[in-house]
Amino acid sequence: MHVTYLPLYAALYLLSLLLSYIVRQVDQFIYFLLCKVLRYRYQVVLQNLSRSFPEKTYGEIKEISCAFYRHFGRMLTEIIQMVSISEKQIMSRVKVLNPELLEYYHLQHRSIIIMLGHQGNWEYLSVLPKYLSFDVHGIYKPLSNSFFNLLIKRLRTRFGLKLLPMDQAARYMLLHKNNPQAYLFLADQAPGVQSKCQVAFMHQPTRMFTGAERLAIATDAVVIYAQFNKAAEEKQWKLSFSLLTDTPRATAPHEITTTFGRYLEESIQQAPQYWLWTHKRWKHSH
Repeated sequence: MHVTYLPLYAALYLLSLLLSYIVRQVDQFIYFLLCKVLRYRYQVVLQNLSRSFPEKTYGEIKEISCAFYRHFGRMLTEIIQMVSISEKQIMSRVKVLNPELLEYYHLQHRSIIIMLGHQGNWEYLSVLPKYLSFDVHGIYKPLSNSFFNLLIKRLRTRFGLKLLPMDQAARYMLLHKNNPQAYLFLADQAPGVQSKCQVAFMHQPTRMFTGAERLAIATDAVVIYAQFNKAAEEKQWKLSFSLLTDTPRATAPHEITTTFGRYLEESIQQAPQYWLWTHKRWKHSH
């Protein structure tokens, strides 16, 4: 363990407790700092929004960008609060609407691949094992910074989620394909020019990772789409699941990935402020 981890973690723990009492003020401060002062990736956000919603006026794009930065600030405080949040508290912040869909396929002795985007507060998926009767693994890329890598692992595993490094996921899933479990894939990151899968996504040609699709076919896993949502006045996230396919070996090449892109696009169009617009998603596509 890194020598600075424990004192830094202790300080963060105390901060997370404090945030419970001043969360509204902190949300406002982070929004003002990122959007108005630092203008964190502001041009990236405006460019991404303008290309994704060509039918909207500049005023509408600005309005969405402000809503995004407010959500982004709130999400950062939620993540910090996860250092000390109790199981009861986090379960009150996330309502899983239909876990029975996952249980149905588990009872059929099927592994499940859950695909989602950087939408809502994806870190709250760490509570999912509390709603299910079987193991859930999050596929993740270890961070180069040892402190933040240890911190993220701690936050994501507090409530039973297991983590699998990206470079070990395929081997693990193939070895355990007869032991049905669930696997979480954040599948909307930019894969680079080496990706051979390009789909129409948010009015733009978009390269996609196909790892989840290839592993679904290799293990005959059911593929599920996960979506976070909440109304503007609500504090509780709603997490829902939709079936992408339960016959992955009968799909055409890139069909699963394309379908995932379509579902994610629908989620973004419903509530655009909840997607991660600061990401340079199309840097290899234009």
